[in-house]
Amino acid sequence: MKYEFIETHKAEYKVREICDCFDIKPSGYYAWKKREPSRRSLENAAHAERIEELSKASKRRSGHRVIHDHLQDEGRDCGRDKTLRIMQNLGLAGIQKPSFKPQTTDSNHTLGYSPNLFKAQGMPEACDQVWVCDTTYLMTENGWHYLATVMDLFSRRIVGWDVSEHNDASLVCNALYNAAQTRQGFLNKDLILHSDRGSTYASKKHRKLIKKLKIKQSMSALGN
Repeated sequence: MKYEFIETHKAEYKVREICDCFDIKPSGYYAWKKREPSRRSLENAAHAERIEELSKASKRRSGHRVIHDHLQDEGRDCGRDKTLRIMQNLGLAGIQKPSFKPQTTDSNHTLGYSPNLFKAQGMPEACDQVWVCDTTYLMTENGWHYLATVMDLFSRRIVGWDVSEHNDASLVCNALYNAAQTRQGFLNKDLILHSDRGSTYASKKHRKLIKKLKIKQSMSALGN
């Protein structure tokens, strides 16, 4: 380790001065330099090269645990602690993503509410009588995204969906439009679309699409 330190810092200080600090002879350092690299040092160099490639491929986002998992998948004998040590020596550290805070919709808006038609009708007895829609969020390869779905309540089939980085009116409109496309636009004239009171479902854009499709909008009671 002393000789490696000298090799790393010989451009900043004279070899003899560093050797004096470690109380070793310069001849020992020069003899060390002439030796063949050990098997371990060759392996570490190969690990370092591959770690550099993996870190670059992840755009410096991957930490040592993820890099270590990749090395294990490739059958490389490089432990987690060694992976961390090599990354530290290379000046590599995974970029920590900011914590995800879901973008929720506001039910206390001034856009107006639709009556609860579903409660009055009850459970459907056939397809395309009641569609229910909702929005959630999920982790993807590109980070957190929002998923809007439209489900036929009788068959429990997801008839339309859409994914977006933003929880907005466009997301729920795209999901509804995709659902209508599964019926080629021929929808039951008594079809009810039921949702919560979220601002995306009460938005003018969503109501306009519902009106165009000639669907009856229904919303759950306050707090449901």
